[in-house]
Amino acid sequence: MKLINEGKSVFGNTDVWAKSEWALALLSMISGCFAISIVPFIRKDFGERYLGWLNLFFGYSVVAAFLIIATLIASLAGAFVRVGIGGGPILQLFWLAFIGLSLYHRREIARKNKAGEKWHSMYLGTSILPLPFSREFVYKFAEPGLVILAGWLLSGIASLPGWWLMIAGASLFINNHIIFHKQRQALLDVRDAEIEARFMSKAFAGRPAQETGGLLVAESSADLIRKDAGLSDAFRNLAPELKDVLDGPSGATPAPEGTR
Repeated sequence: MKLINEGKSVFGNTDVWAKSEWALALLSMISGCFAISIVPFIRKDFGERYLGWLNLFFGYSVVAAFLIIATLIASLAGAFVRVGIGGGPILQLFWLAFIGLSLYHRREIARKNKAGEKWHSMYLGTSILPLPFSREFVYKFAEPGLVILAGWLLSGIASLPGWWLMIAGASLFINNHIIFHKQRQALLDVRDAEIEARFMSKAFAGRPAQETGGLLVAESSADLIRKDAGLSDAFRNLAPELKDVLDGPSGATPAPEGTR
């Protein structure tokens, strides 16, 4: 793992999100504040940190702030024009139901902990919707789509809860995709580390991608390392398997192991 952590600066990372992790983290935090308000209604068996008290606090606060601000705007606008903004009492009931369900799920988490049951703390929860799709499709598309659809249908009757559901559904879509994106990036890092540890010497020797698992080192870069003593020493410390490549003549292919 030291090899991949230090080698990232050498082989580069062109993933725009990897270079802007703060933006992804901010987007995840904002969408999570809205998404957390809907998941207690559609899932069970949450992880302790996923449905943590801090996440719930932000969820409670965001719903309450939305209700207060939307009601205030409706009242001010209603003094001048007739607007169709309503459903405040329904949204209040939704907020209270959210609090009640979240407390129930926290009690279930506490029960598992007391019983000594091991459970991943960041588990998203198991969907209770009877959908004939894979779990990934349910998390990424089915759940958010159904919540948005429910909000759109409800908005014609009670606008405030309808708008909230559409916002929460869109946030759930974003948040779930970010979670799975991070998971895949972590797995790709592990795979890249294995490839680099296995084929780095061949890559620096200029072997084709078919023999290096897709690991590429430009000939000019390899020559630069061979000619620069400081870089050579740095790369010997980074990857001992490069010693044969760096000690050989420029452009030479190292002899197979066991022939020296």
